[in-house]
Amino acid sequence: MINLDYMFADKYTVSSFRINADITDPDTGAATDPTTVTISIKDLDGVLDVDAVSMVKDATGDYHYDYDIPANVGAFVGRTKCTSAVGKITIKTFGFWAEASL
Repeated sequence: MINLDYMFADKYTVSSFRINADITDPDTGAATDPTTVTISIKDLDGVLDVDAVSMVKDATGDYHYDYDIPANVGAFVGRTKCTSAVGKITIKTFGFWAEASL
């Protein structure tokens, strides 16, 4: 099991934004790197826009993905999947709202 925390706002009025994921060992709290870290995002129509793309590693346990928001307005959902060296999988889902700039 891996702890996975996201850092981003719940609502966006921009054309793109960065999703940050901090990954830690649940026993020690120390930053850790899983074997794989992927992200998938569905648009508001439920269409898979990003399909199991690897997130970019910035430092140990620190990953990000820059997402270009389509012209559609509404609720998007996604998930991040981490696989540890011993084959344990952690999946965490998230959601956000995107709309045109005011």
